[in-house]
Amino acid sequence: MLKKYTYSASLILLLSISSHAQLTIRQVLVDGKAYNYSENAGIKLSASEQNLVVEVNPMKGDSVKYAYQIRSLDDRWFWSNYPSVHYQNLSGGDFKLIIKATAHNQTLATTELAISKEQAFWQRWWFWPSIVIYILLIFGVGFYLFFIYDLRQKLKLQYVRNQIASDLHDEVGSNLNSIAIFVELLRKKVIVEKPELLPILDKITNNSEETVLLMRDTVWAINPENDSTEKLFEKMRSFGVEILAAKGILFDFDSVINIKKDIFSMEQRRNIYLIFKEAVNNISKHACATHASCKIEQHQGLIRISIRDNGKGFDFNRTFEGNGLKNFKLRSQEDDLRVYVNSGSQTGTEVLVEIAL
Repeated sequence: MLKKYTYSASLILLLSISSHAQLTIRQVLVDGKAYNYSENAGIKLSASEQNLVVEVNPMKGDSVKYAYQIRSLDDRWFWSNYPSVHYQNLSGGDFKLIIKATAHNQTLATTELAISKEQAFWQRWWFWPSIVIYILLIFGVGFYLFFIYDLRQKLKLQYVRNQIASDLHDEVGSNLNSIAIFVELLRKKVIVEKPELLPILDKITNNSEETVLLMRDTVWAINPENDSTEKLFEKMRSFGVEILAAKGILFDFDSVINIKKDIFSMEQRRNIYLIFKEAVNNISKHACATHASCKIEQHQGLIRISIRDNGKGFDFNRTFEGNGLKNFKLRSQEDDLRVYVNSGSQTGTEVLVEIAL
């Protein structure tokens, strides 16, 4: 009879508990402050409010536990021995918070709260597209400003180059021509009075003529109108034909690279032309050759220019290095340019120029 009485009392207790099917809200705290909660209005949070605490009235019993879940956000139930729910940093949107009290794996009571949180501006659909557009706009403005700056610098450089070329051609050229005229007048007087000074005057005349030619080459290299590979190769070809044809030397000029593309800087064009000019002059004056050639090709990131002749050549060990070889060595010290001279007695000479792209 005692066992039957105990079972009946337990059953009455469970029935009494299960009759409280609705948990009641004790208080709601938002960022540590009490929130005026209304079941009909739910909980409305602004975008800046981050900390939400919901407390329910506890149920009697030592074995009662509490579980809560926001189904659209949580993929599981969170359990607690205390009748409170704590959320931080909720994202914007409309949610439904479910809280339940359980005992012995049975749900005793539940409650549901509607939560509506305002979306922060970075959570709205237009935020990230706006960021992308803003970044693209910054890059676009930066690129435009850089383009304008680079264009102005190039125009400024072009103006300076035009001025230098014009000044060299007009002022220096005029002075050199004046020197030649004065030397010629002096020659007429020296022939009669001091003929022993004629070799000195001849040396002055030759130096003046060489200076004029060098100045013309410099003016040509500086002039922006000649900033093209095609014009460089055409000038090299015409110079080689002009100089070597006067000595009866057959000259072949062969280029197997794209001459329509500008691949050399102003300094490179100048160095290439002066090296080529020095090599052609050496062939004309010293090689005793019947045939010469210039071949230009591209190989493994290098432009290779080979100037060959079938002349008598020379021995490096026996021949004094004149200005030509010294100039080759001097120009081969450039960071992106190398000059090699290969020659032997009666085997001809090759001047090889390599330019790194």
